[in-house]
Amino acid sequence: MMFRLFQIPFFITTLMLGVVSCAGRGQYPGSPVNDTVEDSISVEYAQGFTIKKQGDITVVTVLNPWQGAQNVAYRYVLCPKGKTIPREFSDYPVIYTPVERVVCLATTHIAMLSALGKTASVKALSGTAYVSDTTIRHAVAKGEVVDIGYDQGLNYERIISLKPDVIFAYGVGEEVVGRLARLTDLGMKVVLNAEYLERTALGKAEWIKFMAEFYDCGKLAEEGFNTVENEYDALCRLVKGTKHNPTILCGLPWQGTWYIPGGETSIAGMIADAGGDYLWKSNTSHESFPVNIEAIISKAGGADLWINTGAARTLKEIQSVDERLKYVTPYRTGMVYNNYARVSPGGGNDFFESGVVNPHIILKDMIRIFHPDLLPDHELYYYMKLE
Repeated sequence: MMFRLFQIPFFITTLMLGVVSCAGRGQYPGSPVNDTVEDSISVEYAQGFTIKKQGDITVVTVLNPWQGAQNVAYRYVLCPKGKTIPREFSDYPVIYTPVERVVCLATTHIAMLSALGKTASVKALSGTAYVSDTTIRHAVAKGEVVDIGYDQGLNYERIISLKPDVIFAYGVGEEVVGRLARLTDLGMKVVLNAEYLERTALGKAEWIKFMAEFYDCGKLAEEGFNTVENEYDALCRLVKGTKHNPTILCGLPWQGTWYIPGGETSIAGMIADAGGDYLWKSNTSHESFPVNIEAIISKAGGADLWINTGAARTLKEIQSVDERLKYVTPYRTGMVYNNYARVSPGGGNDFFESGVVNPHIILKDMIRIFHPDLLPDHELYYYMKLE
């Protein structure tokens, strides 16, 4: 991937990360950042972070970084190595840039660093077997990148021995604040990345700007993101005005329950951008929600297309989940596609890794599936047709 963007599981103590809440929890005296930081970096789509600059100093703020979070903000002061931190920033956690040694607790972080050409800085991961990036997999095989476990099973001793400049993390719920607080007690700098909570594909991709600030390569990220944005917008214009938008069923039951993406999720938005008529588009949830299989079949049994069918790679595997699924129209007509074409040897799905920084490629795949005449020469990259 040149600027690889274009080619083809957290936690933090209040003292360490500067939790700032409108309700007052953990707020630092005087909130000096609001008064002193002068210039803002443009963030157009992402709602989960801001970037502000004052001279050599950059302040990045992460907002509501787990599901259900309200009025929560984490601020990090980034300072070039060799520079002195102004007194007004002394109450905030400081990270000296560019960082050179990092730990990543999600594969989407890998995708962003790969897009920036910074994978050499990665020294450890949670779940190395699930990584798709070939450079990182090669480094794992050579012992240059190690696995440090998950959640309560994190190998703290190994992490400390690596002496990382930063641990990039994420949180699903508020319990992560306490569960991994030991890392900050041990002197680690932990930074939350909440890209997965964004409601649009371009919002997720724009977190590349956030990650770039830790490497002093914000201009590269901005230029690359603009290229992706322009291509994504051009694809949206391509499908605008199509006369027939196929109805779309999405997902697959798991342990008897079907989790349907809400109508305000990024995947629902991409279906619409690709000229698809998502059958749950009127739902206002920005998360997946459970629906029983009978209700799904009743509403979407006659859908034109079926996409994102979990780990199923054949129609037979879908039928093995529930015999009734063979009566769903797209199953019978063979119009079932899954975002499972690029899977690592350990079972990691690249759709959820590099797809975060390549929304334009995902959109191309969807358009090719929904409106094949519009992109007749495009070969599916993340998607595959199930046989």
